Amino acid sequence: MNRHLFHRNTPVTGLIVAFAAAVAASAALRYGLMESDALHGLCAAASDDWRCAARRYAPQLFIDQRIGWLALASGALAMATRIPALTAAAVVSGGAGLILYSADYAAAGLLLGLIALASTRSRRNHAH
Repeated sequence: MNRHLFHRNTPVTGLIVAFAAAVAASAALRYGLMESDALHGLCAAASDDWRCAARRYAPQLFIDQRIGWLALASGALAMATRIPALTAAAVVSGGAGLILYSADYAAAGLLLGLIALASTRSRRNHAH
């Protein structure tokens, strides 16, 4: 049975879409809110704008490299258990962490998640 990577019923396609969405959302957060010069001036004036609130609370994601640690822990657990949800968590949070200032741990978690995914798919293909 030959399944293509982008076949509509392939779980990997959903993971690719989730990864791309996480990277895009993280880039929007980082460059659109966190590093925006225009928002810096607006928020310095104690604005009640929703973007200023998001800018105040968003760093909780990456302070102490939290999102990177999530990716690394998910990736390590995915390698040990081959649970698809942990694999997905490692890949998605790893992609987000690469953008959101947590590249060290996020890269390792992403890599572990991808290895677990490849290993699981390889085993499944050899079983058929």
